[in-house]
Amino acid sequence: MNKVSMMGDISLWQLPKTAFLCSDKFSAGSVLKSYDWAIEMKRANRCVISGFQSKLESDVFELLLKGNSPLIWVLARGMFDRAPLKLREHIESGRLLIVSPFDQAIKRPNRELAYERNQFIADNADEVVFAHIHVGGMLEQLVIGDGNTTRFLDGE
Repeated sequence: MNKVSMMGDISLWQLPKTAFLCSDKFSAGSVLKSYDWAIEMKRANRCVISGFQSKLESDVFELLLKGNSPLIWVLARGMFDRAPLKLREHIESGRLLIVSPFDQAIKRPNRELAYERNQFIADNADEVVFAHIHVGGMLEQLVIGDGNTTRFLDGE
């Protein structure tokens, strides 16, 4: 990994952060639990950090965008040249920080980058929440530090 690039209000990086991670394959039960969790995070105004890449992570991102809580989106690629249009208002309002720990020349995410990104997220969060970990999936391999709180919404 290279120097970390950030787009948005970099002071969000100093906030206590709760990571949200979910396997690409997840159980039906994890969906409602994740939606309830997202509502809880919105009410608590807690900063959520994620790659928001899997289907359920993406759905939770959409729910969280409807609130006011701070969000940190970590890319599994290099930084955007320009933020996606639908996210610019959230960046400009100071509630969304986009982060990339990869060289800007990397334009497409892949499995290896996603793993490195997820480890980066876990390493930089105070709490790691797993919506679902698919047996044999990439999230099973993450190393969670001793200082982190880990929570599981659903398991296999």
